[in-house]
Parts: sequence; structure tokens; C-alpha cells
Amino acid sequence: MTKTTLEPELVDGPVQVRPADSSGIFRVHAIMRQGTAASIPAVWERYSTLEAARAAVRAMYSNDRVLRVMIVTGDVPPRFVEWVER
Repeated sequence: MTKTTLEPELVDGPVQVRPADSSGIFRVHAIMRQGTAASIPAVWERYSTLEAARAAVRAMYSNDRVLRVMIVTGDVPPRFVEWVER
């Protein structure tokens, strides 16, 4: 007889949960004055460190249409890490 229910299976032992900054992948999301951030190459990149993401944000602020930028994790769904101010 086969199991046809969609109930989750129980797992013995502790569940491993990673902290937000240990995923190793960060992305940036820009809040724009006008238009979308799709024309900025930095929003399409994935950054392996938080410092690399911060450096990309500093370069993004040279565009006068960028109002604010936040860094998020590369998880699904993404988790907020920090706002980077000008």
C-alpha cells in the first residue's frame, strides 16, 4: 500500500537553522526616485561577502536616481540584512 497523503514527515533530531549572515550570498535592492533598478548591473549580482555588497552599494549611490539601498540574503524568501545610507 502506498502513502498518498501530503503530510510532512517527522525527522528525528535537532533542526539545523543557519543565521542570516552565514548563507554566504547577499544581494542588493535599490529604491529608485524614478523607474526601476533593472538598469543597474549591481542589482543582478550576487555577493559572497557583506563587505562586497557594501562596496557595490557605494558605487550605486553615484547614480542620482538611487534613493536608498538595502542588502538582503540570497535565500528564498530573502531576509533583510541592513540599509546602507549615503
